[in-house]
Amino acid sequence: MPKTKWIFLAVIVIISLVVYKFWYLDYKVAAYEDIPDLSSEYNVDEELVQAREKLNSGIEPATVYTKDPTKNAIALTFDGLPDPTTTDKLLDLIERYDMKVTFFVEGSNAAGDKESVLKLYEQGITIGNYTYTGVQYLDKLPQDAILEQLLRTQKALDVLTGTEPELFKAPDTSFVVPLLQVAAAANLKSAVKTDVFINKDAVKNDVDAVNFINSVPQGSIVSLRIGTPTNIITYQEGKIDDKPAVDKQPNLALKEEKKDTAVHQNIVDVVERLFKAIQQRGIQTVEIRDLREIERVDILTPPAAPTPSPSTSGKVAMLFDYIADKADNILFNRALAATADYNQLRRMNNHKLAENPKMIYTTEQSVCFAFAGLTKPEVVYKTLDYLVKNNIKGTFFVMENEMRANPQMVQDIINSGNEVAIGLRSLKDSNFFTVCKQINYMQNQFASMGVQTNLVMQPWGQITDETLEAVSAMNCQMVSPTYNMVSSKHQNYTSAEAVMAEQFGKAVYSVGRGWIIYFRLDFYNDDDLVVDVMDLVKRHKVDNIAYNSFYDDAKINPNNDSAYTVKSISAVLANKNALYQINTELDFSSPNLGNSLNYKGISFVDYLQQRYIGNYDVTMAEAHGFKVEEASYLDTDGRIHTDKPVVFFTFDDWGTDAAINHLLYVLRKHNVKATFFILTHNVMRNPNLLRAMALDGHDISSHSEFHRAMDTVEYNSDEAYQSYLVDYGTAYNKLLYAVGDVRLTDGTSAFKPYYRPPTLAISKAGFRALYDTGYEYIVSGSYSTHDYEQPDLDSMVNAIKEGIYDRNGKVINGAVLVMHMSDESIFTPIALDLLLTINEQRADNDPAKFTALPLSAYLKNNYDQSDYSRKNNDLNSRPVPEINPIGSENSLYHNTGY
Repeated sequence: MPKTKWIFLAVIVIISLVVYKFWYLDYKVAAYEDIPDLSSEYNVDEELVQAREKLNSGIEPATVYTKDPTKNAIALTFDGLPDPTTTDKLLDLIERYDMKVTFFVEGSNAAGDKESVLKLYEQGITIGNYTYTGVQYLDKLPQDAILEQLLRTQKALDVLTGTEPELFKAPDTSFVVPLLQVAAAANLKSAVKTDVFINKDAVKNDVDAVNFINSVPQGSIVSLRIGTPTNIITYQEGKIDDKPAVDKQPNLALKEEKKDTAVHQNIVDVVERLFKAIQQRGIQTVEIRDLREIERVDILTPPAAPTPSPSTSGKVAMLFDYIADKADNILFNRALAATADYNQLRRMNNHKLAENPKMIYTTEQSVCFAFAGLTKPEVVYKTLDYLVKNNIKGTFFVMENEMRANPQMVQDIINSGNEVAIGLRSLKDSNFFTVCKQINYMQNQFASMGVQTNLVMQPWGQITDETLEAVSAMNCQMVSPTYNMVSSKHQNYTSAEAVMAEQFGKAVYSVGRGWIIYFRLDFYNDDDLVVDVMDLVKRHKVDNIAYNSFYDDAKINPNNDSAYTVKSISAVLANKNALYQINTELDFSSPNLGNSLNYKGISFVDYLQQRYIGNYDVTMAEAHGFKVEEASYLDTDGRIHTDKPVVFFTFDDWGTDAAINHLLYVLRKHNVKATFFILTHNVMRNPNLLRAMALDGHDISSHSEFHRAMDTVEYNSDEAYQSYLVDYGTAYNKLLYAVGDVRLTDGTSAFKPYYRPPTLAISKAGFRALYDTGYEYIVSGSYSTHDYEQPDLDSMVNAIKEGIYDRNGKVINGAVLVMHMSDESIFTPIALDLLLTINEQRADNDPAKFTALPLSAYLKNNYDQSDYSRKNNDLNSRPVPEINPIGSENSLYHNTGY
């Protein structure tokens, strides 16, 4: 053959290989970007071949997660995907009660109900493999049948969420070593062995739920079967439905069944009863991976079954892959050289994972808007116009494909004064090296545009450890959204108000400082919707945080510093003075009995007599478990002993920035320090706000973890004591950890170990738990304003005045006023502003002029409530109502809202 023909043939081969590389291979990767059509994604022939090769090579078996008695927590699993309506309700309960749950999903149901799987994924729920049909006795099936069940589910969930599950389970299955080896070959890392199953029909009411939870040993894996398992006998190998109906269990043989006459409980009602019981008991729920992981080495592994040889077509495909791989080595040696550099980075990084916070831990009064999905230029430019008009700076996370497609648009974003940063794509085959390459490419492109950045976000898809390792190795900083404004069900919406109502609900009155609010610009079919939604977020969730009264408007008064601004992420990170470090995922539930006041030389009797600032409306009926003599020690006055016109403003519960920032501004405006009694259950979702309170110089004290009252006689048992101990200890630990390092002007910690009993009810068991946990003072207070139910501003002003002044208009020395920081107490900040303004205008010798101090100004140096030597107030001067008996509905001191 002439030499020219050989050269021509070589050129043809090289061109074919290049086309294969850039079209076929890249097309395969692109097919898994975002969420493609599922119709052609369930053939697992190639995966079966790879799995058999792994089994023939002697792959290590998967591990098993099982009960961990050392953990003071439980792990919950829902086995099977329910119907869409039930899924929505369960997700609402999980979010409302702040539970950690793992959903094990059948691949067939995932295929038929994509929306539900996406909702699980978007809410951060761990999703596990429950086989393709929820088949029973998986360990009894042939090896290929097991592989098909697991691999098809892996593929279905991978296509939907961008990542394969790592956990699996199957009904009525023994996790023997041969099964665990097959699971490992299907890319599953661990099986999950349930310790306790929930019989939903036995949980008929709250009492049943409490009894059940009380019977669960600590460290257990507790499971609720939602799907109906497919029986191994009726399972027909090789006849798996690709897309079964959601309400149908695939491959069940139809047969005549006996009529079911049992009374079945609604699964949503059962779950809510259980969640309430878990919360009331103060039991922590954890992820499966937080429990004990073991290797099954106790069962001998039989010889592996012979694996059939690949078909002729399979051999051809393998040969073509081999040739293409060799072409990569020849044609893309620069990429291979870069990989070697990344290996060096990996070694230098020592496999450290980047942190991935969902907010910026800062006390700066700023919020961040983040954007991704820049494939619709018209929407991007509309967004830029809105930002410029409203003097807002946002952060645009640009992905590699977007940079390649429209570099001029990226340059326009930069020219507009907004920030650009690195957006990572969620690809099927992402690994450490591909992520490093993405980051390196984007940094080079940004550098050519005059921008240096190390800020990274992966806006969608599960973030793997390899991604976090690559981000760390590339010396970048990763962030994730605090609030994701994208929900799959909203894609066809046209009303911004409808999106807002469903995304925020009724309880989220505002966003918070340091929060990252994420908008995907190419998501909605209506190209105007994202800007409309962003505008509502700004006006109704950011602008409402500023304090505005009829005489003090943040837009007009230059001294009103209560407003929050919208900034780019890097601009907030640049304010180093406002940044701090915190780990909100720590376990705070173990009380430190080393803090017990017994070690400080304070006896329990002295604690009752000297350290309880009570309330005269708390009678023996509300003091449970005390002997008559012990109850006689208890203070019923509620005031701090002082002969000076000093009052103490205290605020209970917890709230959003919209409510608490108003209070902080008013107190700061009048140079008043107060004491905040924090309900800590949700505080780690917004630690920035708690930190801001402390830095403003206020006392930070406890109002319990779950607002559990000491309100019945039966709580005076050892079991109740232990429950109180966990609740009070959790609150103590959270507050000490979050603000214990903040120093007040006197050099002491902002965390003050004071406690306000919910509803004011008290018990000996509760006091003993507070004593052993280290709370130095229990403060009920002399007067509650009932601010959460005041109908108007005048009523709120009068309520505060009732607590400060006696009937003659003189200050009640040492009065402790109870108010609230919740979003329902809407008139409290303005009423305080008015009264403090008037008070500042009074002459120093005016008997109505008071000084407001935090409790820590007096509760120090072993302050003794039983010592009346500094008291100079006649009890008869208190504004006790003469018409209504104390404790009646109309009594001034009747209170159910402490």
